[in-house]
Amino acid sequence: MSDIEKYVKLVENVIRRAGLEPGECYDEEQECWQFVKGSADIFITLIEIGGEHYVNIASPVMAAPRHRREKFFQRLLEENALRIAVKFSLRDDVAWLEINREMKGLGFDEAMRALVRVAEVADELDQILVNEYGDDWDA
Repeated sequence: MSDIEKYVKLVENVIRRAGLEPGECYDEEQECWQFVKGSADIFITLIEIGGEHYVNIASPVMAAPRHRREKFFQRLLEENALRIAVKFSLRDDVAWLEINREMKGLGFDEAMRALVRVAEVADELDQILVNEYGDDWDA
């Protein structure tokens, strides 16, 4: 079995433990697994860079607000300092919560904790941040 096959199997086992069917969650167009946990949309992507494989577990939390952006970005940086393992990033003007990890040496328990951590923190903070800064998803 190749490394990528092992990594896919590990991700699929984590998704099964979360109570979902990996084949039903896989989005071939985006080449990732996608599902909802609580109020959080979760995306799991395997990425190859320079012959090494990585996993990205991410959740879009909210669109960056048009007003009070500096305060919003400061809040995300402060959250980054308070949280373990997860970080906020910005992609296409959307704040994402994510964990990136090299697949080599990643075990089931650590992969499961990463998924749970992203889902729990995104579920905790998404509505709090929207209440504080507004909802510009459709702006």
